[in-house]
Amino acid sequence: MDIHELTHDVISELLSFKLKYYDVSVYLSDRASADWRGFEAEQHSEYPIQGCGLIANDKLLQNWTFKNESLLHPDEDLAPEETGSEIDSFPRDTVSIVYMFSLLEAYGNDICDEINPNYRNNRQAWHHGVYGNADLNDSEQKIKMQNNFCKPFNPQADSVPNAIVEALVILKRERNNIVHELTHSSAFEFHFRSIMAIICCLYFRATRNPRELKIYPWYDYDDKFKP
Repeated sequence: MDIHELTHDVISELLSFKLKYYDVSVYLSDRASADWRGFEAEQHSEYPIQGCGLIANDKLLQNWTFKNESLLHPDEDLAPEETGSEIDSFPRDTVSIVYMFSLLEAYGNDICDEINPNYRNNRQAWHHGVYGNADLNDSEQKIKMQNNFCKPFNPQADSVPNAIVEALVILKRERNNIVHELTHSSAFEFHFRSIMAIICCLYFRATRNPRELKIYPWYDYDDKFKP
């Protein structure tokens, strides 16, 4: 496995995700919110957004297949006022954090399996020893989290910055709250930065490669990211 290529791919995917599915979405949502009357007026023209309802009973359930949708009714009339009130209601930050966490987890697992193949048990993530509920004000727990961060990759514990370990603890806490407690988050930018820093840390510690990473998956007008 080419760790440099893998790292380039996952960082490019995260940078593209930020633009395509977050930044553009925020921009369009803000624009629609600023002109919500115009947005609602658009919905009066052929009603492009339909309501979706559900009618279920055991008989309908027995008849359900992927080819026979017997439960959902996706094309119901919907007042434009209903759509206008939902312009900025999609939990972008919450959903994005969970997705980005999954990319980080998969990346770390691949690196771990490459350089320390006997470390992970089945269905065990590389970060299993770093706890989301760790008390970073407790010096013993802080040292333990730093050591556990390093174990999958065999670097020296003191070579990993404290801020990186703290970022993973906070990220895991946020992700666990989202998945298990059904909480919502508004901290996309904070965790996006954390995930990028963690990936870079894993890369440099796993490869011991001093070569600078420069990644920009679009046209580089000023040659700023030229290798």
